[in-house]
Amino acid sequence: MFRFSAVFVFVVVGIMVYTNRVMNRQKLFMTIGMLVCATIPLSATNLKVDFLDGKLEYREKQGDWQQLYIGDVIPKDCSIRLSNHGFAELTTDGRRVTLTQAGIYASFELIGNNPKKGNLRQIIGSKFSTLIIRNPNDTHNTAAAVRAAALDSDDFITWEDESANYLEDGLGLMEAGDFIGARETFKKGSLWESGAAQRECIFRHGIAEQILGNPKLARKALMAVNPTEDDSFLGEYTIMMAIMYLESMEYEQADKTISNYLLTNPSDEDATQAAWLLSAYSLAGLGEDSEVSLKKAIELGPGNEIGMAAADMLK
Repeated sequence: MFRFSAVFVFVVVGIMVYTNRVMNRQKLFMTIGMLVCATIPLSATNLKVDFLDGKLEYREKQGDWQQLYIGDVIPKDCSIRLSNHGFAELTTDGRRVTLTQAGIYASFELIGNNPKKGNLRQIIGSKFSTLIIRNPNDTHNTAAAVRAAALDSDDFITWEDESANYLEDGLGLMEAGDFIGARETFKKGSLWESGAAQRECIFRHGIAEQILGNPKLARKALMAVNPTEDDSFLGEYTIMMAIMYLESMEYEQADKTISNYLLTNPSDEDATQAAWLLSAYSLAGLGEDSEVSLKKAIELGPGNEIGMAAADMLK
């Protein structure tokens, strides 16, 4: 049924790449990740329910359907049924699979058994975390926090400060670790900003939701972005969307997203290398096409973790 098993990591909650608009709008990268979840160690043949919205059940052989809840461990070799417009995230051995469509799934297909599939978010996050982190500006962050609090108050109803910069304020709050304030600021920006700033606010809102443990809301926001070729965050968007599609087993959408980005001849080698590796995952099982993507990823950095992971997949 599946060309490649898509159970990836849940250890790293999110990757973030920040944009510095102060000094020539140079993109500076930062990993928000390493927000390690204290999950119960599982064997390679069990799935754990980490997020659930809707109804999720399991059945062993021809037995009755048993309802599942967040935190439950699903027995091995069973059928899994998602219904009621459900959305579920399951983890196994530190990897994640997302169910977004109602239906019946076989647990062994979700778990997979390919020894070469790695901790994809950790591999890509390791590269991004080595880049320069923009230094927090305490004054800017304080002002942003005050504005975000105002946006949350009951008195804030029908007007906006024309001088507000929701994107910059939200980025400042993210750097300060105020993810709730950042989320609310980006939500306002998605309504009141325009053009590229509005699109990036929608994108950052999705990232904030992911960090806060709201994957269904994160997916909804990310799918509403519709970036253009000129948007400075296009590489980041491509990486996040590709991972999201791979984890939900939407391989064609992942391949389409990556291909559209690579056709722009991006100058960002870091995002491009990550895109080539993700392309190999989306094309897994297609032989030469997958190998070409892996070789491209290796060429762009044979000594970093992405390049080494690509080389390992070629073996």
